Amino acid sequence: MRDYVAHGPHIERIWWILSLGASIGIVASALFLPGGDDLYRYYIPFENGCLDCGYVPYYAQWFLWPLHMLPDYPYAWPVWTIINVLGFMSLAYFTGINPFLFIISFPVLGRLWLGQVDLLICVGIVIFLFAKNPYIRGLGICLALTKPQLTALPIFLSLLLENPKSLARLIAIPSLVLLMSLFIYGPKWPIGWVSNALRDLPVHSWRLASMDIWRFGIFLIPVPLLLRDQRKRLEAALLVSALATPFFGVYSYVTFLLLNTKWWTWVLSYGWIIGYYWFGATAMRFAWILPLFMLLLSIYKVWVARGKNESKAGKEN
Repeated sequence: MRDYVAHGPHIERIWWILSLGASIGIVASALFLPGGDDLYRYYIPFENGCLDCGYVPYYAQWFLWPLHMLPDYPYAWPVWTIINVLGFMSLAYFTGINPFLFIISFPVLGRLWLGQVDLLICVGIVIFLFAKNPYIRGLGICLALTKPQLTALPIFLSLLLENPKSLARLIAIPSLVLLMSLFIYGPKWPIGWVSNALRDLPVHSWRLASMDIWRFGIFLIPVPLLLRDQRKRLEAALLVSALATPFFGVYSYVTFLLLNTKWWTWVLSYGWIIGYYWFGATAMRFAWILPLFMLLLSIYKVWVARGKNESKAGKEN
């Protein structure tokens, strides 16, 4: 059962009605408000051939092909917003989270306003997590690695506990995509991509949180390995990635909120605003309180569960 319908059979319908209203409001706003800066500045030029414009791996061109279908400025962003709202609502249905709290969380609204492409990453995460066929799951890995700075660590930590018998089939598609990219873009493209990103990737308020916390967050990298449940392990790995890598924008918090959205995660997603009076937009550097609190709660639940199991085993003996 979806956790947000536990208090009555009609609650789920109410949440979906609210999310529909919020979605309509978001789309209507995109028709009249300015937005989509990242879409126009980075991703459309990248898809049109400027490989150094998007700061994403070159093979991401293959997965971002829908951008070619967008109308010209200023209508591209409203259309992209419609696609993203529909996509995120569909993904929320598959993951069973509260769709209303998810769509109105700060990271989701932020990435919609910027015109970011994290929907593609989230699609990959959901495919990787829920698909049964290992080759299809491998395709999910490819989509999730559209921004490897976000998902390379979570995918790696998830694969460490994967069934060895299916591992070769799981990485077959990603390996093929890598080989094709080396053939098409040249064997040195990864070096060019990394050097360009390190040299020219702009430092903006959306990245301040990860830039402040990653030096401490790297010590949390082994934590997801404590979790045996595949979904919880992937969620924890995404949380660690947000805390341990300096390139994780706050809008990309959608990747783990897609797997776990509660009323308190919605509240904490706006928690940094308390400091806005003193720090202005740079107060967003405190947004790491959301992934840190969620990760600590996961650790606490594991500790409590193990304590109960040990106590039960002691009584049986």
